[in-house]
Parts: sequence; C-alpha cells; structure tokens
Amino acid sequence: MSLPLDPRATYDSHDPVEDVPRAAKHALVRAVKRLIEVTAHIDVTEADLGAIGDVTAQVDGLTAVLEREPSLHAKGGLGRVGGDDGALLERSGISGRSNPLAAPVQWEPRDDHFVGWATYSPAYEGPVGHVHGGFVAAAFDDLMGSAQTLSGIAGHTGTLTVKMLRPTPLNKRIDYRAGVDHVDGRKIYVWANSECEGERLAEAEIVFIAPRDGSRPR
Repeated sequence: MSLPLDPRATYDSHDPVEDVPRAAKHALVRAVKRLIEVTAHIDVTEADLGAIGDVTAQVDGLTAVLEREPSLHAKGGLGRVGGDDGALLERSGISGRSNPLAAPVQWEPRDDHFVGWATYSPAYEGPVGHVHGGFVAAAFDDLMGSAQTLSGIAGHTGTLTVKMLRPTPLNKRIDYRAGVDHVDGRKIYVWANSECEGERLAEAEIVFIAPRDGSRPR
C-alpha cells in the first residue's frame, strides 16, 4: 500500500471559496446531516415501522438519482482528486464541508499556529452528554495534520498521543489551537489543545513522518 510522496497533498489546508455549485453541494450535505441526526435518534420501540419503511425506499430512490451524477471516484477518489475538492475543509471525514460523515470541525491559520472550532451535535455522543473519544482524537489528527505544514514540510501521522483532561461536551463551542513544536530530520512534532468556555479539555501531541522522497530531500 503506497502513500503520496508529498503529504501536503493529503493535508491540503487551503480553504476553497464557496461558489454557487459548491454551495449547492454544501446545502445537500447539511440536509443529509440532518437526516443522519434524526435517524440516529429514532426510537424503534415506538416508531411507525411503516413510515420508516417508506422513508427508506425514498432515500434509496434519491441515492439512485445521485448515483447518476458525475462522481469524484472517476478522478481517483477524495484523497487523490486535488484542487478545491481535495482540500481537507472540503473532503475530510472530520472537517469536510462536502462530506456528510464529517464532524463539524473547522479551522484556519493564524500567524504561527492554527485555530479551530466545533460544536458537536448528539450524533457524536459517546459518554452521556459528551463527545465520543474517537471523535476527540480524530479532530486533533485533522487539525494538526494541516498545522504541520507551517514547518514548510509535511508527513503522515506516526504517533498520536491525546490526553483527555475532561470530557468534551456536546452542544457547546469547542476551541482548538495547534502549532509546530520543532522539526528533527523527517520528524515533525506538533502540539494542540482544546478548550470550552476557558476550561482546558484535552491536549495532544503528534509526530508526523515525512517521506524519504517527496516533500523533503533525503
């Protein structure tokens, strides 16, 4: 299994402009996210199973309609397509505005570090009233993957360490910061933390490993 020689293609941190076609896709994504949220919370012990069956058929029909539209699969998939569609803020399963699976994490560069923010809905619940730890870790991986580019090079995740100081709450704004600590050869050391209303929730460290060939000379 091979990885791109230049991980900057994977951790593309540019923020595409929302033109009319992209806005239409974003609107569809928001509608699908709403469907996911409602579906996740259906009480099957009391729900009208006939109604659920009708909706299932309708969703299958709508999916068939969309399957007839041009697909990025033909261009190599989300990770290889490049351009605006290949930017993390579009394609990522954590921060992608065009990905219905994505948690609502967004971010932008600020001088020598990145800042991010998110408000997690109950669809991302793990412990009661709080975000699943897998999403907590994944948000750091996504944000720090882009923040590493501040070093001038980029690598793929080697080691991710997350210290969860407090549970991350649902339905409240979570603020993130991430930056490069230092670079040692092909290793890029990145730090990050998250807070809610001024209270530190979690801290993370990642070591990214740049390829031997590609974005950094041997």
